[in-house]
Amino acid sequence: MAPRKPGPQQGLIRRLAARLRPAWLGPAWSGPDWSRPGWSRPGWSRPGWAALALGGAILALLLTLRLLLPQPFLEARHALHDRLQRALPRADLPAPVAVIDLDDESLARLGQWPWPRDLVAMLIEELAAHGAAVIALDVVFAEPDRNSPAAIAEYWRQRGLSALLAPDTRPPDFDDALAATLARHPVVLGYALTPRPGSTAPRRVPGLSVIGPDPQPFLPNYPGSVRNIDRLEEAASGNGHFSAPTAERVIRRLPMLAALQGEILPSLSVEVLRVAQQRPGLALRSMPRPLAGSPTTPTMALRVGALDIPLSAQGDYALHFRRPAPGRMIPAWWLLAPGDAALPDLRPRLEGHLVLIGTSAAGLADLRPTPMNPSEPGVNIHAQALEQILNGQHLLRPLWAPTAELGAALVLAMLAVLVATALGIPAGLLAMAAQAAMLLGGSALALSPGGLMLDPVLPILALLTVHAGVLVQRMLRSERSRRQLRNAFSHYLAPEMVRRLAEHPERLALGGEEREMTFLFTDLEGFTRFAEALPPPELARILNDYLGGLCAVVMAHGGTIDKIVGDAVHAMFNAPLTQPDHASRALRCALAIDAFSESFRARQAAEGHDIGITRIGVNTGRAVVGNFGGAGRFDYTAHGDAINVAARLEAANARLGTRICVAARSAEASSGFHFRPIGQLLLKGKEVPVTCFEPLGEGPEPEETGRQSYRAAYASMARGDGAPMLAHADAFPQDRLAAAHAERLRRADTGAASDLVPAR
Repeated sequence: MAPRKPGPQQGLIRRLAARLRPAWLGPAWSGPDWSRPGWSRPGWSRPGWAALALGGAILALLLTLRLLLPQPFLEARHALHDRLQRALPRADLPAPVAVIDLDDESLARLGQWPWPRDLVAMLIEELAAHGAAVIALDVVFAEPDRNSPAAIAEYWRQRGLSALLAPDTRPPDFDDALAATLARHPVVLGYALTPRPGSTAPRRVPGLSVIGPDPQPFLPNYPGSVRNIDRLEEAASGNGHFSAPTAERVIRRLPMLAALQGEILPSLSVEVLRVAQQRPGLALRSMPRPLAGSPTTPTMALRVGALDIPLSAQGDYALHFRRPAPGRMIPAWWLLAPGDAALPDLRPRLEGHLVLIGTSAAGLADLRPTPMNPSEPGVNIHAQALEQILNGQHLLRPLWAPTAELGAALVLAMLAVLVATALGIPAGLLAMAAQAAMLLGGSALALSPGGLMLDPVLPILALLTVHAGVLVQRMLRSERSRRQLRNAFSHYLAPEMVRRLAEHPERLALGGEEREMTFLFTDLEGFTRFAEALPPPELARILNDYLGGLCAVVMAHGGTIDKIVGDAVHAMFNAPLTQPDHASRALRCALAIDAFSESFRARQAAEGHDIGITRIGVNTGRAVVGNFGGAGRFDYTAHGDAINVAARLEAANARLGTRICVAARSAEASSGFHFRPIGQLLLKGKEVPVTCFEPLGEGPEPEETGRQSYRAAYASMARGDGAPMLAHADAFPQDRLAAAHAERLRRADTGAASDLVPAR
């Protein structure tokens, strides 16, 4: 509601009303432009249904808690609003309001409270002489003045001491003197509303016309009051209650209307404004606002002369405190010490002002906590309310605020799901903090200078809880994936490789990539014959020991176990993690497997088991490696011709008489190993022969006659002279590779074909 145009200028408040703002709300804040590009980031992945469901469940739980347990949310809003008030206090605009302080020094100079009422009358007369427009007392005179001579004389008469009194004399009555002073000047008295049944409403209260639904059921209702004595109450120009909200420990609002035994009564501040404008009554507009689960609840606007005061449904006026200014309170003794040249001239601070009389003395127990001051004199709270009203600095809780806050909570919850699922944890936390800061900043801007009380607690809680919930879900899923990955690969990969894959599980996405790799195939010679000769339990024990040893050797060298088929092991290097030295690793692994196999054969021979040799084939080449299968079940493996060549090389050991057969590409890609040439093998399904070598070890090659003799014989054989190889085979009958070459040479003399050709 905008203030109505004031009528003819009359009195102090009418001149002030002309300066009021035309509307309370000011420009409406439209919020961020969600249609603007930049709010969505290209490349974000769509959040999963699980994250959306979790975010919705958290938000629903949050809204349910707010509905069933509103008090914690209200306390959080109050705490946040208090901090905003401290950071953004009300602008200290000039206002014709003054406070006379019954402070500790005034009590020390003029006597303890309550003062004799002739002294209170003198104080009011001094204020009127200084030009005060209206004088209000934030104290109550509930009993006759016991310090009055009339009261003392009556006490003497009751005690039989009438002889002490002069005959035909009537001692002065200080209550009459104060009543006479009140009748001469515009003075408003205060009284207290109490939760204890007692006195009724004051005899003189202004009329109140209500437009709209009856607000009384929603106002604070009190069963009793502590009133001023009748003489003073009837002489005063107005009577207003100064009760504060009983449910709040911190004063954030001031009740402008309250009900006492079925009658609506104005507060001290309202009465000051009414008397200042010389108006006989008040007008109240009650606007209906439906709330779910409750009857129609009004939001009210109180018209006091030319002023419109926005009130909550409970008749409260929201306070926006300015910074504390102790020097603005005038000690009462300054006015009661005339002629003191050291005192300042008080007329400029009192003339034309609304003057409130109250106390800051700690012993009089009228100190109240506010967002700005833990011990604010109660009279100052009324003074600040008057300043707000006169300057039009209202704090409003708009009707659309709950809907806007709920909408913001929904939007931010969805945004939290997107952020938590699309960004990494550091970036997500940073985005969440930025969004919360924007909410707080928006609330701060709405408060000052907008004068709007918006509650960011629900949107912030929705943002934080949904983001945290989805983030925890994401972390749990990630940990579950890592655990599954570790379990799946712990038997096939070295622990370090498992750890690195667990840190980067995206490397195991469904699909493959092409890369150069080295493949190692093993096979146990004569396994079928061996298996048929043993009972199954014994066979299982020996086979498990054998395969366990081979797998341990592969993992120790950083290899990945692709498959175990019967007694055969298929391993690969340079996947899933990159290994620049994959060929050297594979050759080193092959030599270690050969050593383990020979040691294992010796142990089994001691137990009476004749186990064959382990044949090993190694090849390096391009292959496609990755997860192949379906989304529900897939296998991490490799496909390519290089794998088939490695398998054929393993099988070729049987006719070559070797235990390890390595393709030339693997030998060339490794370093630090020494080999002896095997020759060129025309493998099954291949049109181009594959050059092969037999690895003899790593490091410096020992000087051995047999090795030198083989190399010399092979070189002669490559030039077309096979006689040296035949002689070497006869000289070294234990050299099975030389025997294979001799056999090939003898068969060649008969014209028989061979798939083994010496490399040139």
